Amino acid sequence: MKKLLFIFIITLLFSCSKDDEPERTVYDITYSVTAANGATINKVEYMNGKGVVIELIDVSSPWTISFESRAGLGLQAAAYGDIPYQGSLSISAAWKPEGGNLQGETETLPNDTQGSTINNGLVEIPGRTLPD
Repeated sequence: MKKLLFIFIITLLFSCSKDDEPERTVYDITYSVTAANGATINKVEYMNGKGVVIELIDVSSPWTISFESRAGLGLQAAAYGDIPYQGSLSISAAWKPEGGNLQGETETLPNDTQGSTINNGLVEIPGRTLPD
């Protein structure tokens, strides 16, 4: 009996001593920015698959990037641009966890004010953490 108890305790200690991180869900992420009807993109910022915010300037429309990220990291993107009357600036994010459903979000900033230009207008996908 003592021998079985000893083996059980040793097995329990070894199973509890593993310091391996749990596997994280992998996400496919796509960001897109579109400037329509004379609008221009001044800057794009997005969080990449390593959790680093990347900043790009003088980007052509439409702009798109796709990459993989893992749960626990962030999802966020923003675009700045000049938008003349009847123009618009849009940003989209689409993300899909492995084995899960595609999700997405789009934000658009139109300029409906005749004779005006929105200078350095902002559209963004607010930051959030990708769940497991």
